[in-house]
Amino acid sequence: MRFSITTLGCKVNQYDAEAISHVLEAAGLCRAAPDGPGAELVVVATCCVTATAMRKSRQALRRAVRRSPGAAVLVTGCYGDYDARRIGAVLAEMGVPPEAVTFAGHHGDLAARVEQLARRLGRHEPASRDSAIGRTGPRAEPAWDDGSMSAPDDARITVSPESIRTRRLAAVKANVPGAAGLGAIERFADHQRAFVKVQDGCDAFCSYCIVPFTRPRVWSRTIDDVLAECRRLVVAGHGEIVLCGVFLGAFGRPTAVRRRWDGAPGRLPGLLRAVAGIDGLWRVRLSSLEPGDVTEELLRAAGELPTVAPHFHLPLQSGSPAVLKRMNRQYTPDEYRRTVERIAAALDRPALTTDIIVGFPGETEDDFAATLELAQRAGFARIHAFPFSAVEGTAAWRRRHEAPPPDVVRGRMARLADLERRLADAYRRRFVGETLEALVERPRRPAGPRQALTDRYLTVRFPAPPGAAGDDLTGRVVRLQIDAATPEGLAGRLCSRLGY
Repeated sequence: MRFSITTLGCKVNQYDAEAISHVLEAAGLCRAAPDGPGAELVVVATCCVTATAMRKSRQALRRAVRRSPGAAVLVTGCYGDYDARRIGAVLAEMGVPPEAVTFAGHHGDLAARVEQLARRLGRHEPASRDSAIGRTGPRAEPAWDDGSMSAPDDARITVSPESIRTRRLAAVKANVPGAAGLGAIERFADHQRAFVKVQDGCDAFCSYCIVPFTRPRVWSRTIDDVLAECRRLVVAGHGEIVLCGVFLGAFGRPTAVRRRWDGAPGRLPGLLRAVAGIDGLWRVRLSSLEPGDVTEELLRAAGELPTVAPHFHLPLQSGSPAVLKRMNRQYTPDEYRRTVERIAAALDRPALTTDIIVGFPGETEDDFAATLELAQRAGFARIHAFPFSAVEGTAAWRRRHEAPPPDVVRGRMARLADLERRLADAYRRRFVGETLEALVERPRRPAGPRQALTDRYLTVRFPAPPGAAGDDLTGRVVRLQIDAATPEGLAGRLCSRLGY
């Protein structure tokens, strides 16, 4: 029996999807080939971080069902927790019966649901409307009273008039500290860089973010557990490990709210040092941090260990103190700037990448100008910019009418994109004429140029060496002579292959 899997969203979601794939394979199912016949089970790991992500999740579900008519459907990821009713309606419109649909989200025992489904499909048992797995189609809306401090274990967030405060308290209390029961992964299929989830959950409640309602409570894996999984992935041929979490800086802590942290040192530097010492590993990378996570100990580890990638992804979101306060972010523009300066002083030409929200409610021209100024001073190697998306259930939803007009937002996006191009080009040009190490990715076209990713997150395209046998470079670490900066990254030539 075959299954297909489509994953949207963050690295944590991609890791969870890979863990689910391992459970299904252990039960005897096999992955369907992308160009082969359809599957008996379609799995879609959804995302709801923005309205666009929700739309793409629905589109992915429709495509998967059309490609595999009659298949059972497993919906995972945050969108299934956020609005199972909407997803159920989409599937019903396509003729998928409720008993063929399983929602395995973060507000219940994800591992148990997936394993039960895998066993049933592995035995080719039909779904039943009365079974625990079969009874997971569109649900009635949970009745959360305004005064309630909890919600049913299987509650789904729905649109209703309860207060933001009640939603926050109910979501945090109802969430389970779990999803760890899926087990470790042995490989990351079709990836040369393996993502490893070390932390999950967030209770910081940025005002634009729905994730605290859809993910479990803040929890972390042990360093020994992470280390064992990383070793297996390196043995399986993954030259790079990316440590990821919903709020990675909260690794080893019970909350993502910094004012509630005790004075004990964070555990992230120790985890980084442990993984960096794995034999055969080329690089370990941290997925995303906030300024307060970049401690002196973390910078010392990054500077002392050659296997730590000199790359920090630090979401900025806005350079305006007023906007950051309305976003409920846990830093100021000055704190962000000082963190960037400390990173630049500690490391050789570190890559700084970021996320920026344009058009947040109340954003003025002066606010946006402050964002441009801070981005210019930071010298970002890459900026992921996106317009504010009003997601119902977040605090910012109630202020959505204060957002700038769409034409103003489009103009600001264009100006930020122009700055991003100039900053990225300036950063790339710093490496022209040098020889860089990079991890070769899977070729997009058999006869096309090869592509590799450096430790500073720079893409290098280079011609395949004459006479190279098919895909023999994929997953290998190579040295590349950099000849030019391009709009897409760097262009170079293969010098040698390394022993990773």
